[in-house]
Amino acid sequence: MKERLQFLLIYYGFWVIFFLVARVIFLGYHIEDTKLLTLQTIWGVFWNGIRMDFSMAGYLSVIPFLLVSLSNFIKKSRLENWIFTYTFLLVLIANLIIVIDLQVFNTWGYHLDATPLRYLKTPREAWASVSSSPLLQLFISFLILLTVASLIVYRIITKNIDNWNYIDNLPFIPVAIVCTLALIIPIRGSLGISPMNQSTVYFSTNNFANIAAVNPNWNFFSSLVNGSIDKVNPYTYLPKEELSNNIKELYESSNTSDKVLNSDIKKPNVLVIIWESFTQKVTERKIDGIEITPRFNQLKKEGIYFSNIYASGDRTDKGIPAILSGYPAQPTTSIITEPNKSSKLPVLSKDFESNAYSTDFYYGGEVEFANIKSYLFSANFQKIISKQDFDSKYWNSKWGAHDDIVFKKFLNDHSTVNQPFFSTILTLSSHEPFEIPTENTFEGEDEPSKFMNAMHYADQSLGDFIDSAKKQSWWPNTLVIIIADHGHRIPETGKKVDDFKIPMLWLGGALAKQGVEVAKIASQIDISSTLLNQVGLKAYAYNWSKNIFDPKTKPWAFFSFNNGFGFVQTKQELVFDNIGKKMIELNGSLNTHDIDMGKALMQRMFQDYLDK
Repeated sequence: MKERLQFLLIYYGFWVIFFLVARVIFLGYHIEDTKLLTLQTIWGVFWNGIRMDFSMAGYLSVIPFLLVSLSNFIKKSRLENWIFTYTFLLVLIANLIIVIDLQVFNTWGYHLDATPLRYLKTPREAWASVSSSPLLQLFISFLILLTVASLIVYRIITKNIDNWNYIDNLPFIPVAIVCTLALIIPIRGSLGISPMNQSTVYFSTNNFANIAAVNPNWNFFSSLVNGSIDKVNPYTYLPKEELSNNIKELYESSNTSDKVLNSDIKKPNVLVIIWESFTQKVTERKIDGIEITPRFNQLKKEGIYFSNIYASGDRTDKGIPAILSGYPAQPTTSIITEPNKSSKLPVLSKDFESNAYSTDFYYGGEVEFANIKSYLFSANFQKIISKQDFDSKYWNSKWGAHDDIVFKKFLNDHSTVNQPFFSTILTLSSHEPFEIPTENTFEGEDEPSKFMNAMHYADQSLGDFIDSAKKQSWWPNTLVIIIADHGHRIPETGKKVDDFKIPMLWLGGALAKQGVEVAKIASQIDISSTLLNQVGLKAYAYNWSKNIFDPKTKPWAFFSFNNGFGFVQTKQELVFDNIGKKMIELNGSLNTHDIDMGKALMQRMFQDYLDK
């Protein structure tokens, strides 16, 4: 009996050590973030994180423990094969998650969860998103981890099981079953009421340290199991009455609006250009004296520039409904991936169509990606242009046709289009892998350099498009809105809030004002109400959107990410972690009421999503 119980202990210990090594690799891969941690914090990463390692090791050990409990009835060679095959497959899966997670955190700032599985329906686009990653290094790491772990497992199993002798069923079987049942303790994390969750291992005000303490395999499978079946709002922070009062305070309005469009134009054309990953940080940067976005910076002087706009979410599939439906992004999911919910949203294209506008949507890639296509169809766009509508010779990007090709097609199609029109162009050239069809302007093959070059090319394409658009017959009657789908972590500033700050610019002959800067804090979701009020249409259906030009509207913006939220007011910024239930970024002087307003938005917005 001693040999079998010893094997159970060694087997369980193998998984614990395996996950500890994975944490060392995670810290090493993200060494620049790790360098900012004190030795005490690094110790805390392992001390707190090992609880989740114990939990995951418990889950993975249940079947081998049961097999060992019944080992008297199983041939030794068969038992060896079963346990080794089972363990090898789990090592394969666990290693794959660990290695992919390394780059997922680099890109999105959080551990791998079930989110990427939504994109497997469009593998070409999913591949384009990751193809800029150091794939060779990651693959080699995967092979090394797999080989070393498999050899260790093989030695553990064969060396121990080969030496087993037959023993009496009593007391061994009851003892082994008790050992198996005892795994519930590490699996749950304690003997208490609350089961293991991510917040169990959170311990620091440094969010990277908290994330490093989370076991990526535990996180992934928890997301997989719980993400799709969660019908209860996990962000319940405030009682109903207090929640309502906070929301009401944030949405005060005078129901009036300053007008910025030419009053002589009754039905102006509207063109919304959604610029991939366009962050305000790049508009303020120069490299060797060269601006990243010189054309956009020049255009700011010709229109109305909104200098304090924030993205609602962190991905394109969150940005599109934020812009066109005035609907806030969700932290761990995206409403656009659920047609039964997204079809209930108001959409600008429907409002303009019902007012005798023609409507169209242009994108150089696959609209099937992230279920965008279903949203566009439910939005009643009369014409949807995507990758398949371009000659294959123009598929010069992993995503499809580059920005300059899409802009040229739009110009060609709209040389004879019926006016008024409501159009949307979604760009793609500044998306990973940041490949462009022109010579690089800035030296370097690292990710930030590629990103800057992609932005510079996208800026040039936009500038050339605007130059050509000004020559079109429809330009004098047109409002052009340039807005990002989301921000980007590059260039890194060390502030999460900066990753969500995006530029917005209104241009076109329909403007009555030019060379104006609007510094009022607002969000992507406010575009819907603001635009509809300018063109004289009702905006009642856009419950979450507020009119930026209403003088009584309060200046604030809210954004969410996996798994937290940010709330920005005048000279006040906060970022809150929903898992650890703690502040992870604070700029300015905030009181409890300010924090409660952010929590109220998170709670009410997610409940609205659940109720759809």
